[in-house]
Parts: sequence; structure tokens; C-alpha cells
Amino acid sequence: MTFSTPFGQIGNGNLSLPYVASNLTQNQMVLFGQDNLYPQLLVQMFYTSPLHNAICNFKTNSVLGGGFELVKDSTATTSDDVNLRAMRGIMRLDDNLDRMLLDLIIHARCYFILHFSKDKNLLRVEYIGAEKVRTNEDKSVYYLNNDWSMRLATRTIKPYTRENLRSETKLLFCYENMCAGQDIYPIPNYTTALNWAFLDGEMSVLQKEYIVNGIFPSFMMSFPQPFKSDEEKTKMKQTIESGRGARNGGKIITFVGRGVDSIPKIDTIPVSQLDNAFQNTTESIDSKICQAHTIDPILMGIRVSGKLGSGSDIKQAYTIYEKNVVMPLRREVEMVVNSLLNIARVKGKLVVKDYQIINEEIVDGSNKEMIKSLNSMSPLVATKILDAMSEDEVIGLVGLKRSL
Repeated sequence: MTFSTPFGQIGNGNLSLPYVASNLTQNQMVLFGQDNLYPQLLVQMFYTSPLHNAICNFKTNSVLGGGFELVKDSTATTSDDVNLRAMRGIMRLDDNLDRMLLDLIIHARCYFILHFSKDKNLLRVEYIGAEKVRTNEDKSVYYLNNDWSMRLATRTIKPYTRENLRSETKLLFCYENMCAGQDIYPIPNYTTALNWAFLDGEMSVLQKEYIVNGIFPSFMMSFPQPFKSDEEKTKMKQTIESGRGARNGGKIITFVGRGVDSIPKIDTIPVSQLDNAFQNTTESIDSKICQAHTIDPILMGIRVSGKLGSGSDIKQAYTIYEKNVVMPLRREVEMVVNSLLNIARVKGKLVVKDYQIINEEIVDGSNKEMIKSLNSMSPLVATKILDAMSEDEVIGLVGLKRSL
């Protein structure tokens, strides 16, 4: 078993609209979904839908693919610089940053357990998955459980506030990207396509069962009377088998009987049209999931009918995606980590490095304008500009690739 909480059977109902109400509680804890397992459903959909999974991972790599750095304040001393570097290990940023971002994408929330010393210094930062966290109506207490399907060993913890820090040495840092109409638990925007994500996973099972368990004969033969002997049955089988295969194409098979009632009736079985239904459903699934994630299908390698998908189309799609998805997520990551650094009283901040999966080398970015400008300059000035450029930049400028 890979997961502490086993995947459950998805029943009927609208997966996009979990039932969350302050009056649906259990020991003051507000249930997230009718069975309190909606976060587990979100995780299950992440592993069920190939496209949804790919988009979530694509977002993660788009945001953090270039890495990050901790930048000290201009007023920081050498001691402050050491403390800032130490926070990288205390917060386990190299391990936790990807997990935190994935939770922000899947759950629109993330949590850290903060361990303080008696004199209120931050000693350790422990990440906890969002699917393990619930809260009460006024969010004064949070509940942690590794397996909500069993509802055993539930722990309580208070959220981080300055007031709570006076009496507690272990508090929960909470970041919740609240959305319209929700005051207790945030609901990610992509859940509008969650029913399609469920179908995406079910389609693979349906096609597998269709191929493995399906019956695909070309003809059906009906015999009016049973065979009178095993020898007669064997001869009929040999006659039928002798006409099968490509090598026997055009061959004539003759059936001889003692009357019309003893000759088999041959009917053509209509070919199933499920392949067309699969194709149409798959196109709808791809379109709706990408719409919910605000990403152009072309970025996920999906070719849209009627569009060639040229390099310029890819570049334009990525620019829109970067402005609407990547940059906001980077700001959220920086805001969460910098809040933790502020709690630790460290003079510095985290900066996520700019990173573009699609760059000028991959798409049709145009160097024509730059080349035109160089040609319009005097040879002396153009030569100086080229001398200041690296060898790779010059090779890229003229549209060549370095040989390996």
C-alpha cells in the first residue's frame, strides 16, 4: 500500500460541489464534504486523471523549475546571514517547497507545524499535508489526522498567533487561499472539471475492460440442427478454420449438407462504434480539464482540431499561462515562506528564480529584428556587440544549434 488512506469508491453526485456547512460538525470540527473525505477525493483525482496529474506537475515545474534563493536584507549582519542560511535546513525548503506548492495547487491551502523553544525561538518546521487538516467554525482549533477514513488518533493544535505563542510551544502555520462563498475551507478553481477528471481515469478502465473482455467476431454461424457425431463437428471446424487469415483471402468455402436445414446460416456481426464514443469523450475531457486549469491544451501536447500548433502559437499560449497561473503561484510561494522567515525573526527573504519552460530556442521567437538592427549599424559597432555576446548567444542569434 502506497497511501495511508486507501482510495475509495466514487459514487454518484457532483464531485465539483462538496457539502461544507458550519452546522455539519463532529465534536465541533466542521466536516469537509458529507463524509469529511473531500480532500482525500482531491488527492485521489490527482492520481486518477492522467491529464489533471500532468497539469499539476507542469505547474509545479513551471513555478519552481529554476530553483530559489534566500536573499539577505541590506541591513543584515554576518550573524543574520548565518541565521538565514540555517533556515534553509530548519524549514527543509529543498524538500518542502515542492510539496507545499503541490498542496496549493491541489487544495488551495498549506500547513506547517512550528516547534518553538521555551524562549520562543523557532527550532523546527514540519510540513503536514493539507488533506490531513480540518478545523472548527471560527478556526480557533485545527484537527490533524493521518487517516480520516478511520477517524482514529485525531490531534488538536492551535493556529499560529502571537497570543497563542505565549502559552504554546507547538503551533500550526496556516495559509488558506479562500474563495468566493467559502469561509471555512477553500475549494480550488479546477474542481469545476472534477467530474471530467473522474471520467478521465474511468476511461482507461473502460477501454481496458472493453479490449480484454470484449468479443470481436466478424461473422456468426447458426446451425439449425446439432451435429450428429464428433467427426462431423471436427470436419465443420476444419472447414471454417481453413478460410481464416490473410493468406486465404479470396478462397471459396463450400458447405455441403443433406438439406437446407443442415447448411449453416452466416450473418455479419455489426462492428461496435464505441471507438468513436471514446474519441469524442476524450476530446471533451481534455478540453474541460484544461479550461478549468486555465491552460491551453497545446502546452500539454494536445493538438486541437483545426489548429496546426505552430511555435508562435505555443509561445503565445505559454505567455498567457505564465501571466495568469505561474506568476500568481510564485507570489504565493514567496509570501508563505517569507511569512515563516518573519516568524523566525530572520532578516531576509526567499526569491523564486524566473524560469521559462518554453524559451526562444524551442519556439519561433524571432531574432530577425535584432539581426536587422545589427545590419543597420556600422561594422565596428556591430562587431563590438557580437564580441560582448557569449558563443551560445551568437549561435542562437543566427538560428543554429550547437553540435554535440
